[in-house]
Amino acid sequence: MQLTEITAPFAPDINAETESSDRRARLSQQMAMVRRRSRLIRTLRVVFPAAIIGLGVLNAGWITVKSIINSMNLYSGNSDEQRMTNPLYFGQSDKGDRYRISGLEAVRKGKDATTVSLKAPSMTFRSDSDRQSHISAANGIFDQNSRLFTLTGHVVLQSGNSDFTLNTEEAVVDVAKSTFHGDKHVVGNGSVGHIEAESFIISDNGNKAVFNGRGDSKVWVTMNNTK
Repeated sequence: MQLTEITAPFAPDINAETESSDRRARLSQQMAMVRRRSRLIRTLRVVFPAAIIGLGVLNAGWITVKSIINSMNLYSGNSDEQRMTNPLYFGQSDKGDRYRISGLEAVRKGKDATTVSLKAPSMTFRSDSDRQSHISAANGIFDQNSRLFTLTGHVVLQSGNSDFTLNTEEAVVDVAKSTFHGDKHVVGNGSVGHIEAESFIISDNGNKAVFNGRGDSKVWVTMNNTK
């Protein structure tokens, strides 16, 4: 500034004004960053708990869906067989009795095969009077053509809503006729007594039972005193 201009109005230096403007700009940027960070923190406080809850619900839902899928799972063991986990079959006999067959696994040897093998099969017959019979075993083979269901290994039969239970190693269910029969040694126990025989036939959903011996093996019956 020249001496002749000493009385002129004061004008701030350009560099000082620029520096002040820069400080204000930096302060504005810092304030904006703080506000953005605050908004992000508030958002994360909402999103994270929701995400955790969502993952928990999704995990529980997947477990449920997986259980349903497994219960209806049909898959191929190889090119010649089909397998199903937790199989469930429904049907009706010629006499109108309703039956239900379940198991841990079913195997069909070939797409056109008429027999199905089951692991841990269980079968229930129920008549119109709600009288029911139940049979289970370690293994079973169901023939769709003959409608015969052969059960083997630790066969347990409870017939006609009674507490009388038969134990044998093999039994055949004639699905069409609603009958159970077997030609292996059989032992029966219940509140009425005890019986041992070499073969048996149970028909009419447990209303009729016939036990037979074989050779020197006779039918042994012990009746309990119900008085």
